[in-house]
Amino acid sequence: MEFRKTSRNFTNPAKSLQGRFDWVKFDFPLFIAILGLSVFSLLNLAGISGIESTFFQKQLTFFIIGAAILLANPLIDYRIFKNYSLPSTIFFIASILLLIMTLQAAPVRGVTAWLHLPFGVSFETSEFAKLAMVLFLARYFSSRIYLNNISAILVSGIYTFLVIFLVFLQPDFGSAIILFLIWLGGLFLFGLTKRQVLIAANFLIITVLILGTFVLEPYQKSRVTSFLVSSLGQGRESYNVLQSKIAIGSGGFWGLGLGSGSQAKFGILPEANTDFALASLIEQFGLFALIIILILYFVILSRLFSIAVKARDGFSKFFIFMFSVYFFSHVVINLGMNLGLVPVAGLPLPFISYGGSFLISLMIGFSILENIRIRNL
Repeated sequence: MEFRKTSRNFTNPAKSLQGRFDWVKFDFPLFIAILGLSVFSLLNLAGISGIESTFFQKQLTFFIIGAAILLANPLIDYRIFKNYSLPSTIFFIASILLLIMTLQAAPVRGVTAWLHLPFGVSFETSEFAKLAMVLFLARYFSSRIYLNNISAILVSGIYTFLVIFLVFLQPDFGSAIILFLIWLGGLFLFGLTKRQVLIAANFLIITVLILGTFVLEPYQKSRVTSFLVSSLGQGRESYNVLQSKIAIGSGGFWGLGLGSGSQAKFGILPEANTDFALASLIEQFGLFALIIILILYFVILSRLFSIAVKARDGFSKFFIFMFSVYFFSHVVINLGMNLGLVPVAGLPLPFISYGGSFLISLMIGFSILENIRIRNL
């Protein structure tokens, strides 16, 4: 790995990090959209298990911490990642080490995706790996825009494959897909042709399949097989999707009311807090809630596009684009899961599904985006 500082446009690095932080430029529509989605998440949990439940209390705590991170974005000067390779590289290496440690942890429902800490605290390491990948590749691509395309494909592909393979071993195929899409997004923005990107994608897929065949232990291969069977609608996930459709259909346009969703409240709808939180939410608040949620996601998309268009440096453009791929891949896939349009991949819906690791990772990412908007535009 290469540790070097980009000196373009910065004759005095110390002085260059002293840019003014103007709160007038803070993107309040973006913040309000995030707040609105998070309120829906809390309402969903309150309706399923009550405000005194552990799920509600934890998610409220996660949101308060995340909101503090988002509002404290003056403390995260994005130019540290832009000008120096060391911060993003340290974050990337740390995420790899955490993924390796996670493989030795106790499995939860056959998946070793969580690292368990003292006092009952646990977090999903793949969520931090996704954000680390966005930061690392943004720095890598933006500092090599004049280098050979083949070199960029091979080196970035090696970095990406390393993380994907560790996530693949858990096995967490949903997160592996997201990491793969982040890399493809970076290649597109890097300026590669569709043919070059397709070749790179095929090479990475073939490599994963070959190494997976010869490296995975028998019990890990059985996890892969069971996942693929369920993805084809021949296992437990087909039942989950059926119940999701029933919950959505029973909600109608206005919903059954807070706490009146029988599918989720009585455990008929599996994973009502996480994978199928959207179905549970629609059952309680109807298609009207879905329309509001889609509008809020559109607001976020429009704000990301606005920031990207006005960004003046390569790192910012790469980070915003790949972070957008990371964010909206979750949205599209989870919506497809709840509607039965795509296989169940175990991916949460941003700001709606229960989970602290994903929420905090998103808040850190959006905090960096706000920092880019305020200091760069």
